[in-house]
Amino acid sequence: MVENFGGSILYLILFLIQLLGLSFYSYLVILNPKKIIADYQVGEGAIAPIRLIGSFIVPLVLVGIYLLFTSIEGAWIYFILGLLTSLYQLFYDLGTRFGIIDKGYTIINKTEDTIISIVFVVASVVLINGLHDKIYA
Repeated sequence: MVENFGGSILYLILFLIQLLGLSFYSYLVILNPKKIIADYQVGEGAIAPIRLIGSFIVPLVLVGIYLLFTSIEGAWIYFILGLLTSLYQLFYDLGTRFGIIDKGYTIINKTEDTIISIVFVVASVVLINGLHDKIYA
């Protein structure tokens, strides 16, 4: 498994951190959406959109598990999609936090969400940079 990640335990650990984060989020949106409803005070009517978002996350988890046990060669789109998603989440979080985006709405910004977005962006950049010879093969 380590050899799949260029022989580096660091890259394997970063990949696992991202995969576990996505897995936890998938669990929340599919099996425990009421926690998200309560945490972000979006109301019971948000359950359908929350589950819809989960339908985009679950395939990423499944593909990530597949890549973990097979090969990451040529899987650049998976890593780029993770980076772009994390960047968007970070920009949206910061935009709402500083009142640039959706300032007419009540948006709940949690510090942990900002930190998680930063961790995912950094991990994605490190993985893409360090594994570019494998993922672009």
